[in-house]
Amino acid sequence: MTKKTITPEGPATKPVKAEPPVAAKTSPAKPKRPATDAKASTPKPTVAKAAAKTPAKPVAAKMDTSILESIGVTAGSIWQHLDSNGATTVAKLVRELSEDEKTIQRGIGWLTREDKITLTVINRIETVALKG
Repeated sequence: MTKKTITPEGPATKPVKAEPPVAAKTSPAKPKRPATDAKASTPKPTVAKAAAKTPAKPVAAKMDTSILESIGVTAGSIWQHLDSNGATTVAKLVRELSEDEKTIQRGIGWLTREDKITLTVINRIETVALKG
């Protein structure tokens, strides 16, 4: 068996020609359709509305979990604030906690359902306090 050695040829033995520039490839323009009323002449297949609409449950489930988790975390923040500061007005909770007002109201509802807090209204001022 004989080995063949391949040696590259240098520029002195073979001149290299410059290649012409390649033009950019463009796609042909789409032909315009004639102005006919094709929609009116061809009937659409009808599909029952119940079959056409399918609820997107995975997206809704993720959103619900996220909202519930946010409300639960806010309820914990409210409980800790009330534990360290005592009875507080709802307006003060909204000012001092970083969550938005709706989430704070829902957190108060969460704690009320769990029977952890009391709500009292005096002269249209809502005060929240821990039960105990």
